[in-house]
Amino acid sequence: MLRLINNKRIELTDEEFKLYENLCMSYNRDNFQGKDLFNDLFETNEQGLIIFLKPPTQTFSMEIILFLQNIMVHQHLRLIYSEHNQALDELKNIKAEISNILSEIKSSSK
Repeated sequence: MLRLINNKRIELTDEEFKLYENLCMSYNRDNFQGKDLFNDLFETNEQGLIIFLKPPTQTFSMEIILFLQNIMVHQHLRLIYSEHNQALDELKNIKAEISNILSEIKSSSK
């Protein structure tokens, strides 16, 4: 599901978004919002996939950097698995069609 972090659309599962919220809350202070640690650390594409991680230019936490790296990896793995499964389904359909054609050819040649 697309969410907003640092005014950028980002694809996150419910569990990932909950982890984001928990991270932000753990860094909240009277004069500081934990969500500010995510400012200007990443770029996303139209689908909400992180396509680039920027080096931090202000106060940062390695926990936030690692979180973003993990999200990026998980997003791209989900995309790869989705495309892989779609290709396998197409191949299974083609194989079934070929099997049907071969069986028709065998039965008509008898």
